[in-house]
Amino acid sequence: MAHCLKHRLALVALSLLLLLLAAPGWASQVVVYSQGPDYQNLYASQNDTSGFGANFTSYDNFTLGSAATITSVGWVGGYYNPQTPGSITGWTMAFYADSAGQPGGLLSSFAISGNGGETSVGVDLLGDPVYAYGAAISFAAGAGTQYWLSVVPDTAFPPQWGWTTSSVGDGISYQDDAFGNRTQNPSDLAFSLFETQTTTVPEPGGLLLMGTGIVGIAAGLRRKFRA
Repeated sequence: MAHCLKHRLALVALSLLLLLLAAPGWASQVVVYSQGPDYQNLYASQNDTSGFGANFTSYDNFTLGSAATITSVGWVGGYYNPQTPGSITGWTMAFYADSAGQPGGLLSSFAISGNGGETSVGVDLLGDPVYAYGAAISFAAGAGTQYWLSVVPDTAFPPQWGWTTSSVGDGISYQDDAFGNRTQNPSDLAFSLFETQTTTVPEPGGLLLMGTGIVGIAAGLRRKFRA
């Protein structure tokens, strides 16, 4: 009995040590900025693939408290005029510098294939079908710097696609039309920014000490049972 227990304790200690030494870091998506949807309205943002081209682009601003590398973005939008789902084949997501409180120079642009994982979240207060979207990117944002984000789907008109409003933020967003006219919207737009963060495991030296301690505990238990 004691002989069998001795071997079991040794195997347990060895297994735990190997597990600790082999354990990688744990990566997780952490929200670094978020403006949740209020489902009040939609603001057009669309590249019309049926021939009209980039007829509308909507923008909203954000400022991070700490520097972060944005690794994914989520946003909410829907269809109207008419209120029937369209077919999105791709997205253009872009980040801009601030210019006197408006979108300025282009900093980075991402071409996203597919529909952005379009997932229904119901309808807004006007009866427009609304969906959640997301995409992986990589954009380094500094702390305390105001940036502007745009998301533009490639989809044929009709219907129109619009970015869902949000009651979180500074109450300002902008929209450009195909003729270069810019208007200020009296509402924010719904999006969230994420950063991939990794929880690190202890250094190998610390793991070795931990494993040695486990082996010592096992040895102590073995002596106790032997006595």
